[in-house]
Amino acid sequence: MLFPGPYYVIKGLYFVFSQYCVVSVFITLHILLLPLRFTAPALYWKIDALLFKASLGLVSSWFYTEGVTLKESGDSLKDIYNDEVLLLCNHQSTADIGVMMQSMYSKGPTAGHLIWIMDHVFRLTHFGWMSCFHGDFFLEKPRTEAKRNEQMRNMKEHIRSAYSDGMKKWVVLFPEGGFLCNMRPSSQRYANQHGLPILNNVCLPRLVATQTIIDELTPKEGSSDLKKCRNLKWIVDTTIAYPRGEAPNGLYLIFSRGKFPPIRVHYRVFDIKSVPRDEEGFKNWMYDRYIEKEAMLERFYKTGSLVDNLTESIDTDVKGAFFSVLFYVVMAVCFSVFLYFPVISLVNFKWILLIVLIYMIYFAYSFVKTFF
Repeated sequence: MLFPGPYYVIKGLYFVFSQYCVVSVFITLHILLLPLRFTAPALYWKIDALLFKASLGLVSSWFYTEGVTLKESGDSLKDIYNDEVLLLCNHQSTADIGVMMQSMYSKGPTAGHLIWIMDHVFRLTHFGWMSCFHGDFFLEKPRTEAKRNEQMRNMKEHIRSAYSDGMKKWVVLFPEGGFLCNMRPSSQRYANQHGLPILNNVCLPRLVATQTIIDELTPKEGSSDLKKCRNLKWIVDTTIAYPRGEAPNGLYLIFSRGKFPPIRVHYRVFDIKSVPRDEEGFKNWMYDRYIEKEAMLERFYKTGSLVDNLTESIDTDVKGAFFSVLFYVVMAVCFSVFLYFPVISLVNFKWILLIVLIYMIYFAYSFVKTFF
């Protein structure tokens, strides 16, 4: 059967239309409210947090309608929702982004105060445009030491500004530097060369970005920056585990129709004061976390259990996601009728098509250059 069933057609239309709604409204409101960023920055960033949380609610609706369930375990995060946190997560496929968005959406105010550290190629996507307004940071794979140092300096300035001016609290980072299937060969070669355990279910983490964030947001004792602004209090080590170790892509989850088994998300919370600050101690601490992840995932794939005596919970906010969708749809319809269509009618349609075509070619080139 070549033509998809009615359900997939309807869900596909909803998937595309909802993206149009959330991206267009999020960006338009940020542009319209831009004067507030300079005259009333606290109000501007409060509105940004509400809009961003609602955008995670809309994304979560794609999974809620498919019956995608997250079973969460480990340390509770409820007591640190309003604290400053660095969240580290293993990275297997594009589904990880959706899983983390769905998980964070149900975490109260946390959802609106996230900074995502992501690959620079995503800056070119429609969600990347949103991220630019929200204050996320994009990392490139530097080809030289000088480029890497420059990028880390830029990230330091960006993160510090986002914390002090943008009211952000949680930083989300995937330290492995890419998808498991892409990074595993180089990780195993490095492990072989340095006498480290060979990992199959995770990769050894890249350390520079993580250590840069910690150093910038947690000045050492005696530093003059120690009391200048809010500092990191916790590291949340997050492990995503897919049944049988088969990490789907994001689109498969969005169109899975309840066929995908529950996904496990395991949290471990560490006081930032317990994390070594010297280079060698920090490296060993990070490697230990990922060696532990390897053992947990290996156990899960064999037995279906991450650790002994595990209590799992399902944390959802379906009603909140519905109202998030409703908000973005209503606003998108209003903006389309009274703003987008009148403006577009003033421009030659051929020029619009040409601009879109050039952009798509540039995006495809950047994507292939980065991942292939």
